[in-house]
Amino acid sequence: MKVQLLITGALSAAFLSGCTTNTTSHAVTASNGSKVNVAAIFSPAEMNNNLYPDVKLREVSPAPSGTGMGLAVLGAALGGGISSNAFDKNVYKGNTIDNLPEPTSRYLAPKAEAKIHDWLEKNGGGYAYQETLYIAASQWSLIYTDMSTSNSNYDLTYRVKFYKRPEGGNAFSTYVSAECAPTVKTAPLNDWKANNYAKVSEETQKMMDACVLELENQLPRLLKK
Repeated sequence: MKVQLLITGALSAAFLSGCTTNTTSHAVTASNGSKVNVAAIFSPAEMNNNLYPDVKLREVSPAPSGTGMGLAVLGAALGGGISSNAFDKNVYKGNTIDNLPEPTSRYLAPKAEAKIHDWLEKNGGGYAYQETLYIAASQWSLIYTDMSTSNSNYDLTYRVKFYKRPEGGNAFSTYVSAECAPTVKTAPLNDWKANNYAKVSEETQKMMDACVLELENQLPRLLKK
């Protein structure tokens, strides 16, 4: 698994609040009185390499990327130009699979909150955290492996970020952040699509389970008092 640790720049409070309107947010509380608010969101572009997060499964075939059409670039929204990774196949918009909404808030977040609860029970010491811990879905895509072949395999990618402002900080404080990016899984497209993308759901759940464990490893950093 590839896990990249990040220390990000400050985000404006207005931008972040605008991107977290549709969140699943509530307090995780331990029996010793320790608690922290946890919010499952889609990653703001500033935390996601200036790219939109995937809100549904994104499927990218070689055709649109070959013509340079449909780039998933946020330059205009952020007041800038085209992203430096604009011609990376991973940023092509492709097609969204409408019946497969991004699963982080439904599957990963409850498991993550259970880990956070257990950590607070052992380490919280009755402390009530003032800053929210964000679980931010970043990428969920099924993208062709090799454009040069007429029957390419497809790579399943899942990424999620965990971040929180340090206690005692303010709206411009630097976030402490960790990114979980499990190794991609590769298979023929027909295998991925069979039985309503059953293999996608199965492999994504394995990736999310691995990211729950990675979050557990990062909690001492993220929940430092």
